[in-house]
Amino acid sequence: MSKKKRWGKKYIDNRDWPVCNAQLVKSGEYFLDIDFVSNWDKELMIMNTGKVGAPFKYPNSLIEFQAIWHAKSIPFRMIEGMTKDLVKMSQLPAYNDYTTIEKRVNKLSLILNIPKGESIRIFTDGTSFQVVEGGEYLREKYGKKNRRWVQVIIWGNQKTKEPVSFEVNIVQESELDSAKKQIENLIEKGVNVEGAGGDGAFDEIDFWNWLEYKNIIPLLKPDVNARDDSKSVMRNAAVKYRKKKGYKKWRIKTGYGHRWPATEGIFSAVKRIFGEQLHARSEKGLLQEAGLKFWAYTKMKCYAKA
Repeated sequence: MSKKKRWGKKYIDNRDWPVCNAQLVKSGEYFLDIDFVSNWDKELMIMNTGKVGAPFKYPNSLIEFQAIWHAKSIPFRMIEGMTKDLVKMSQLPAYNDYTTIEKRVNKLSLILNIPKGESIRIFTDGTSFQVVEGGEYLREKYGKKNRRWVQVIIWGNQKTKEPVSFEVNIVQESELDSAKKQIENLIEKGVNVEGAGGDGAFDEIDFWNWLEYKNIIPLLKPDVNARDDSKSVMRNAAVKYRKKKGYKKWRIKTGYGHRWPATEGIFSAVKRIFGEQLHARSEKGLLQEAGLKFWAYTKMKCYAKA
């Protein structure tokens, strides 16, 4: 049988593979990096300064360390056992029980490393994680009604290929509303958003005008049959340029082709490393477990680069 002709041009991988390989190997070390132990007492002293009530016994660094494990869907009881074993090996001063681990991890503030000062171009999209309830038996017995999904909507940096913002919801929210809300938060934090875009689902006149009002370049894909006399000046210009020069030149000019690695590429990497199933029972636990996967992914990438 003759082979089918490959669609499009052959992909040329220009990455420096020795560097990429070294970073991937290094990121694995993050699961066992206990350098924070050297600042254990100092961190606790700072955390307990001015604290009302019972003092903290375990630093946030330990909780973040355990949260990385939980992002891999390791149950809290098993994390207690793993931590206890590190104490036996004289690698940690003390261990916490699974109840304390769960409470602290679910209260952990998932702050992403956001580039300050430099202007960034970001893209948005959403994905879902499956909630595991009772295993395959219940799904076979009761059908799909026993399945639940948690929605995650992100903004990804096209340059670093890392998420700069995300929102987790159990009740499905409009991706457009979530995207606008997250951009507002980024601007409040002092992030210079130069351009923002998404797929055809975000091709709304109001969104084009909203981005223009915020002095943000819209990197949105207009509908194929879009008119060039709408109520958005920037959209009209984009439609005219694409009709005149063609989709390929429009994509190169706007940088729309960077949308994939800034969204789907991140989703793929997160799910490959941390899985796409959630095991928490409570609503708060589900939201935190889904968010932990993106937070941990970003922490690991920064660790490997450093």
